[in-house]
Amino acid sequence: MSNSVSDGDVLLVTGGSGFLGQHIIKLLLEQRKELNIKEIRSVDIVPYENKIGHVESPMLRSFVADISGDREALAKIFTGVDSVFHCAASVKIEYPPNYKELERVNINGTLAVVDLCIENNVKRLVYSSCTSVCFVPFKGRSTFSAIINSTESKTDTPRLDSSKLWEQDNEFLIAGYASSKLRAENIVLSSNGAPLHNHLDYLATSAIRAPLTYGECDSHFITNAFDYLSTRNWIFPRIAGVGGKQQLVYAGNVAWGHICAYKALKVSSKAVNGLPVFVTDDTGINDVSRFVQKMALMGERFKVKTSWWYLPHFFFFFLAFLLEFFVRLLYPYTNYRLRFSLRAIASFTSSMLMYNRLRASIHMDYMPLYDPDVSAERSARWYAKWWDEKQQSRNIKAKKSS
Repeated sequence: MSNSVSDGDVLLVTGGSGFLGQHIIKLLLEQRKELNIKEIRSVDIVPYENKIGHVESPMLRSFVADISGDREALAKIFTGVDSVFHCAASVKIEYPPNYKELERVNINGTLAVVDLCIENNVKRLVYSSCTSVCFVPFKGRSTFSAIINSTESKTDTPRLDSSKLWEQDNEFLIAGYASSKLRAENIVLSSNGAPLHNHLDYLATSAIRAPLTYGECDSHFITNAFDYLSTRNWIFPRIAGVGGKQQLVYAGNVAWGHICAYKALKVSSKAVNGLPVFVTDDTGINDVSRFVQKMALMGERFKVKTSWWYLPHFFFFFLAFLLEFFVRLLYPYTNYRLRFSLRAIASFTSSMLMYNRLRASIHMDYMPLYDPDVSAERSARWYAKWWDEKQQSRNIKAKKSS
């Protein structure tokens, strides 16, 4: 006799109100019958709000809590859960990094999630990592990275010999953030096979490494680029010389990769258990400025151009180094942080970043759910709507202040 819905899985998404969390919840709701889901729970520091237009369902329950906060309150949320998608994180590349916050959320929060899974007999944990964990200097000493069609086992990640984030900043091209994500990934993967509290089952874990992600609910990539360009006459500065090539991925496909990992952990103990997995799609590999131009053009709101001038990568990187040096030197007196690390941006835009998803295809039966055209159309439409709402908000504020 097949299982009824009442016997289905209870799934929990940490960071469910965020960018990726919303896409995961949308797909879980769409495939609730095929996946035999009884209940979906979202936990985040803000109340859940359906920003992606998914189907409304009473099986979705929202909780407000901090994953590094009250363990007693969190234990109630984890009670009865079969599998967890751990997406909650501090996603910031500011400079100097807020090491205290990165450690509190990304590291201690992940430790808490693993402990809660073990204490509450959660059988599966899928962690949202990212490719920044292997965004390291080419040959260990350059200011850019070169990852060309690399699999997980062939892609370098630093050895984390120190427990302090700031002591290994020179091993990553994104200071602070990348180290915190790799530490969290290691925590999750090393917990694979840990005996659960009931002494009957074991925790199965995997980590999804996704490249720079775009799509509906994005608040870090295209939206920030549009904000910046709107103050620069929609001209994209060429700061990386001839530039590099970067692989991008649609959020809906990253979410699908998480669900494929969940299914693989559910049916096999040897598929991707204890392993990181690259999840990519067929979005064209190009430099970031071209992709920003494409999103703007498809959204039909404005036209982005690239500057007629360009700065050689190493020259811009040197200028960024000088600026960040003085910002960090004066930080104890000013408490001022750059919103984005200019060195990280310079390194990313000049790097060659292409990842091989063979492990995902073979061991998770992963294929992109959305093709590049659909992904681009959905994203551009959402970015256009986001921009219109932002302009309306600005106009209202301007009228009130006048």
